[in-house]
Amino acid sequence: MQDGIGPAIGIGLVPAGDNEPVAAIKAHELAVQFGPAEFYRGKVMGNEVFYDALAVLRGKKIVGSVYRAAPFRPWRALGWSNMWELGEHFRNYADEYRDAVHEHFFNAVPESRQIFALSMRDTHTSMVPALAWVIEHTEPGEPLLADVSAKLTQLARDHRRHGFPAEIYSRFDDALVAGLRVLALTQYQYNFACDVIHQVCATMADAARESDAAGEAPAHSAQVVAVDHPTRETSIIRVEAGLAVPYQPGQHFPVTTQYLPGQWRMLTPAQPSDGTGQVVFHVSTADEASRSLAHAQPGDWWTLGQPAGGISLQNAGAGELVIIAYGTGWATARCAALAALGDKDRSRVPRLFAVAGSPGAHYDTYFQQNLAALGAPVRRIVREEQDPWLLNARELAPGADYVVSGEPTDVVVNEVELSTGTPPRFLLVGPADEVVEGAERLVQRGVGKQQIDVLSWGRDGRWQPEDYAALT
Repeated sequence: MQDGIGPAIGIGLVPAGDNEPVAAIKAHELAVQFGPAEFYRGKVMGNEVFYDALAVLRGKKIVGSVYRAAPFRPWRALGWSNMWELGEHFRNYADEYRDAVHEHFFNAVPESRQIFALSMRDTHTSMVPALAWVIEHTEPGEPLLADVSAKLTQLARDHRRHGFPAEIYSRFDDALVAGLRVLALTQYQYNFACDVIHQVCATMADAARESDAAGEAPAHSAQVVAVDHPTRETSIIRVEAGLAVPYQPGQHFPVTTQYLPGQWRMLTPAQPSDGTGQVVFHVSTADEASRSLAHAQPGDWWTLGQPAGGISLQNAGAGELVIIAYGTGWATARCAALAALGDKDRSRVPRLFAVAGSPGAHYDTYFQQNLAALGAPVRRIVREEQDPWLLNARELAPGADYVVSGEPTDVVVNEVELSTGTPPRFLLVGPADEVVEGAERLVQRGVGKQQIDVLSWGRDGRWQPEDYAALT
């Protein structure tokens, strides 16, 4: 062993003393490559210390971020940095890893191929981001965090709609491990990834068994009974199931049909559950699969998975709820307003802003006027004064005025009281690009991030890595 170094690994001496940042950066590089067991050691002010390489990434001073030799747990010292690097590696090679996993799984369970999309490009697209997210939130040698387990439990319940028994997770565990061969991991990284995979599959299998034992239906079959096309780009679809379909405002259903094998779209009901088994969806022609749903005909059969997600209409100590709905995000706002109006406590009725590209894209103005008469007025905002050609929009309801603004969020901020009383809560609903833009604009106008919630589609944000600041 060379002087000033921990286990010698043949890469040379890391300077100590006046060159602590260099030593820490080198330690980080080595820890990522070889794992925290082979960790460089130096001397600062005559005391043996272990440099915390993650401190370099966080922009902290090295002198104030060293670990003295006793007590010392190298797994924890570099846990976050290794998890972050490994999660990023999975994301960077998501397609290669997913293809390798599917190759093994479909060979082991041939009948599983038929439940996935015909195009491999559309198959299991969130699998690798989800696994990377768990890796980023799990410490080596430790069990899954409670929040991570809760998220995986809900995911397992969602996946029951595919019809697989809980026992399939052991086969999928094998496939996930077999696919690791394409990632060129070190032995330490491989062992850590395997441990996470085993915990993920065991957690999801247990959750699926619990739901089976509780008699929860994995999915609902519903028939299309009415279709309306208020614009060329939007359809209102009413489906009817044989039994009541319980759900909460803001929850979404995974939806598919016989002509969309293996493809599911997340749709949010536009009215509260009423026990009749009827559910109304507002569908935009955002992509090929959504267009297929939007062009449904009466008599078609849809499959609805279990509802997930949701919003809180009442939050103790919070101010009024302000909902900004973009496009067919109006369905969520509509459902929330109806639920609040049906409650005895009218203080929960949200303040509603509906944003569309042009006047005709406000496709539900007659109902919005009815809501206003009941005590839930809707402020309509459009980005452009003129409707695009071939929108085929209907006339707006009498009295359904609107304001034109290229920055819809500015209209909201100017009309909502931010400076006095309890700060309001903001819920932004709609396509991901518009929701993200709106949330960023709210922050720029002085709204705290903790006051903003989002429900969006078009981008799976469930498995995005947090910033390092959020992890500390």
